[in-house]
Amino acid sequence: MRIGVECTNLTRPRAGTGFYTYQLLRALAALEGDDEYTLLYNRPIDGLAMPSRLRHSLHGPRSTQAWAQLRLPFICQREKIDVLHSPGQGIPFFYEGRKILTIHDLSPMLFPATKELKSRFVWNCAAPLMAKRCDHVITVSHNTKRDVIDLLGIAEERVTTIYEAAGPEYYPEPDEERLARFRRDKALEPGYILAVGTLEPRKNYPFQFRMFKRWLERSGENATLVIVGKKGWVYDEIFQTFERLGLRKHVRFEGYIQSMDVMRLYYSAAEFCMMTPLYEGFWLPGLESLACGTPVLAPNHSSITEVVGDGGLLVDSWDEEEWLAGMDRLWKAPDRAELSARGAARAAKFSWEQAAKETLEVYRRVGAQS
Repeated sequence: MRIGVECTNLTRPRAGTGFYTYQLLRALAALEGDDEYTLLYNRPIDGLAMPSRLRHSLHGPRSTQAWAQLRLPFICQREKIDVLHSPGQGIPFFYEGRKILTIHDLSPMLFPATKELKSRFVWNCAAPLMAKRCDHVITVSHNTKRDVIDLLGIAEERVTTIYEAAGPEYYPEPDEERLARFRRDKALEPGYILAVGTLEPRKNYPFQFRMFKRWLERSGENATLVIVGKKGWVYDEIFQTFERLGLRKHVRFEGYIQSMDVMRLYYSAAEFCMMTPLYEGFWLPGLESLACGTPVLAPNHSSITEVVGDGGLLVDSWDEEEWLAGMDRLWKAPDRAELSARGAARAAKFSWEQAAKETLEVYRRVGAQS
């Protein structure tokens, strides 16, 4: 088969869907077979080493939505694409070829106040139409699959769950001296708690700041909360809460970090990874943390339960005492080695190789449809 993959999310700073696309393409290229993969995008892809097996097709215009709807159908026809897969939102409405859409979550429909007006329009009007126009939908968790069936009205047989995984770059950093030097160079002694995610309302950073502030006052620890993630949208409340709580000495905003080698150090050197999101389609940072041997603390809802399982510490979503107890439990934990081993074992249950095999099977089923 000749498979086209819409890759516009690789042309901008990569977050969840960008990492998904990159890791899936690498794993697909490593599978045996003579299937041909063509990467379709409208702006240059920078800073990513892609396998040579993957063909590239770069064509404008630079406007992603205009490109997806007006240019992409003609590119697919010219490239003789058998199946088009969009890992994000790039499905052209009027393309009659075989189409597969990955839906990572439906948070804009479940929590509309966390999105900007333009995004709410896209997700409430365009996304349902895209899903209905597709031959098949891939979801990254069973939780999202239920949402797609219930909220979008897609028949269950047209939806397949294929889990993501932590990339091979994420493993426990074996060099203790390197970790110590990293903490020292970053001025992160005596230790830190890590949070990874875009600065946007769904990540619920104000609640996390309040929990962190209460824990600092109660424990008397001199800890730092390190946040890795780019500014997203509607983030004013995040910084207003940060200032109001007087956390300048204890919270560090590291911004967007593209290097996975550096991110492995951030994960491995942390005492634990903690996030308080309202909802997750698949909690990839949590799985990456477990893969690096670092415990995680998270709410027991949405897909997080599926991802973390017994590999981390899950608490009642909004019970503040449970959050504080969880932070006490994981800070300088005497059984850190046991917690790390359990988390790494959980992360090992997820594999990009397996995800690629299951995705290729969906491609073949859709391509075989009359």
